Amino acid sequence: MATTQPTARLLVLALAACNGGDAPADSATEPGTTGGEAPTSSTGADTEQPTTTGVDGFGPEQEFVLRLNDDPVPALKLSLDKAEAAELFGDTAKEIKLLDIESGTLLKNTLDTIKGACGTGWKADSEDPKHDCSGTDFKGPDNTWKTSAEYSLIRILTMTPANAKVEGTSIAGMQGLADGLGIGGGFSQILAETLGIQRTEEFITTPELVVALQRNLLATHPHIGGDGKSLPLYLDDALQDLTTLATKLGPMGGHPGIVDPSFPITSECLTPEFAMNIEAESNLRLLDGIDLSKGKDYMSTVVDVTGPTFGEPLEFDFNDPAKFSIVGVADEPRVDLRFAISEHPDFINSCAGDDACKQNLPENHDLVQATWPGSAWAIDPWLLESVIVAGGREKYKNRIFDKCYEVLFSCNLGAHIYVGPNPPGWALFDVFLNLGNPPKDQYVWELINEVAQIALHTPPAGDIAEGSADVAFTLRDIDIGVTGPQIAESVRPYLQEQAPKIADLLLGDYWKNNGPVDFYYRRGGDGLPYLFYVAAEDLPPNAEYKHPNPGFFTCPEVQPSCKASATSLAGAGDDIREKLRLDPGETVLYVQDDAGTLYRTRFIVPEGDAKEITVRVAAFE
Repeated sequence: MATTQPTARLLVLALAACNGGDAPADSATEPGTTGGEAPTSSTGADTEQPTTTGVDGFGPEQEFVLRLNDDPVPALKLSLDKAEAAELFGDTAKEIKLLDIESGTLLKNTLDTIKGACGTGWKADSEDPKHDCSGTDFKGPDNTWKTSAEYSLIRILTMTPANAKVEGTSIAGMQGLADGLGIGGGFSQILAETLGIQRTEEFITTPELVVALQRNLLATHPHIGGDGKSLPLYLDDALQDLTTLATKLGPMGGHPGIVDPSFPITSECLTPEFAMNIEAESNLRLLDGIDLSKGKDYMSTVVDVTGPTFGEPLEFDFNDPAKFSIVGVADEPRVDLRFAISEHPDFINSCAGDDACKQNLPENHDLVQATWPGSAWAIDPWLLESVIVAGGREKYKNRIFDKCYEVLFSCNLGAHIYVGPNPPGWALFDVFLNLGNPPKDQYVWELINEVAQIALHTPPAGDIAEGSADVAFTLRDIDIGVTGPQIAESVRPYLQEQAPKIADLLLGDYWKNNGPVDFYYRRGGDGLPYLFYVAAEDLPPNAEYKHPNPGFFTCPEVQPSCKASATSLAGAGDDIREKLRLDPGETVLYVQDDAGTLYRTRFIVPEGDAKEITVRVAAFE
């Protein structure tokens, strides 16, 4: 960004103060005025010798010229690199949302990376998933990956009917019975048919786990909220290459977080060629005014007649490629992060063997909390067991199945398995003489959660104690799910929505060099010139408005009966300030300043478009 000022902000303020052009011609003689700054407060500008002696109790008059600055205001143009954008926006960058990243793709890529961390042998129709995590940083109690909680979770995520290990679960007897007697083609085949999936398909596939993670892990995090389907990305996140997300997505408000904050998230979201190009029309106008107690002075004010909102110092059109563009965003932004998820300290038992357990569902929250406080639906939703159950229900909530597995051509000598229909997903295993100790009636997802918990704590090389299977995966080069061109286009509506905030940031203190004028001369919304009495809205923020009797009067008593001004004048484009339209010729008006001192003013207005008028001011003595 070409500028001789030390910071981008000083450049913007200088542009605002000078209204994008030279100061009025008569300001050149005033002390402290330059072509690059607004005229500073002064005494005696445009002042001649007293033109009359005092009459009627008023002192001598001083004469001033008020001009309309009709020079076209050039557009404010900025081209900011990453450092300049960070300097210019400062802490406000934390409040400027760029876009909502659709979380589904990021979660899918994360899960797929985790599932493939130990190879893809699990996809085969084989009892042996052929896991090999030797290329990972997984370490268990013996410093090998084989005893790590991460490996145990991968076993859960990649468990299929073909490779399922159910020793120690309520379904273990069924496996022995089916495989020993060859019922239904063996346990793997029965399991696949019962669940309605392929023998090589995961019990809970990625799409259902994505939904569960969105609802249970993301939506419950204070920084994300909502339905968890989108991750807010702010300007400061992009400018700092997403490093800010380590804190924003870490532990917060009782939530354990989505990422391990000790691991530095990194991403080259913005390349060295990054530039943010902005063009905006300025609504600032430099006005001639009168400080009755001192003389002529100047003020910058917002003259905004462009909807849909009014009062902004700048008009942005972020949807116009000619007025806003971002270049230098990585074509496919990727991120390194450490995904973390914790387990419950205790084993979560299934609600089984009782028809009342059919009500053990998340929509029955109060009943679940009161009746089954140890349920997977009663614990914190971001815990692993709750996520597994939620993913299982998402996949099997409509599952209905009914099949008899015969022995010696008799169903009564074999097994009859029902899933649903009242309600769907509720599984019943009817086995001859209860051989194989079939599991009690329960929801399919509760059974899957039991299998998952046992598998989590019993990796092949050694057991993991309950409560010690919190996991964290270091994931590198994960596609965030949105391309650079998509980012460059997606930010437009977000920035347009926040245009007033950005305008206030860039030019919010345009008033810093304003003089304490009592009235000023400017054009109204209809393009005609009006005399405006200063209002509280013209003052700096938090400044006290001291004028006891605003307005212009035709009598020295300055009573409402002789008020010549009004707040509402058709065409003026303003309903706040006292104002009036001066007729050609001479008009005498009486005005009070902020101290309540009375002044007589005589305005001499030429015919036609009065771009320049004369005012003679005398104070009451």
